[in-house]
Amino acid sequence: MRAFLLLAAATLWPVALSGSVTLGVHKIAKELTGAEVTTLAANGYNSTAGNLILVWTVAYSGGQPVGSVRDSAGDTFTPLTQNKGTWYGQWFYARNVKGDSFNVVTVHPATTGRATLIYPGMVVMEFGGADKDSPILAEITGPQGMLSEWNSKPFNAAAGSAALLGIVTANGGAYSAGDGFKIEDSYITPNSAKFSVAVLDRFFTSAQTGVTGGVTWNGMLQATASGLVIKPGGN
Repeated sequence: MRAFLLLAAATLWPVALSGSVTLGVHKIAKELTGAEVTTLAANGYNSTAGNLILVWTVAYSGGQPVGSVRDSAGDTFTPLTQNKGTWYGQWFYARNVKGDSFNVVTVHPATTGRATLIYPGMVVMEFGGADKDSPILAEITGPQGMLSEWNSKPFNAAAGSAALLGIVTANGGAYSAGDGFKIEDSYITPNSAKFSVAVLDRFFTSAQTGVTGGVTWNGMLQATASGLVIKPGGN
């Protein structure tokens, strides 16, 4: 079986306001051949001790879902709710990470049944300023299936928090972000036989209630999506 290592962009750490969540690094990796693989890796990056790593994982539902996420630093990744459509989509997080000057994040299939992934992808994001003990304030939910857009159910956000939305669409999708959100990283397929994947984010300087997030595209596509709210430290 083959492992695939793909390039992605990284950003420099921004100057953070006290008590606010800030994005430092984001990377994307994907396997586009349709071959069955046992792992997928993102390029290594400089991970900072005490930060929060979040990974949006996707895989074609004709194979196994992503069963675990690991990194070279030896951090422990916790899964959030698994969503299933034509593609699986699921968030994993590692809190209060150990730090590693060249941290490599990998995804692996579930250990039961057919232990391979087909068309896997991931977006890796590392944040500073998150609560070190309980960094996930809430999960963000919404519809799955054949859609022309994805809109979340309302959620609340604390001052200094950040909201993330992860999405994957089968056979295409050129995304536009809803109000207040930014597409932070994405892969848009040029081939309708493949998939598109993205993560969007929004940062909150003040507490807000009843917030919704959304993504739009042209046409009707099979979509799987979910999100989360990052709790800032000290809240």
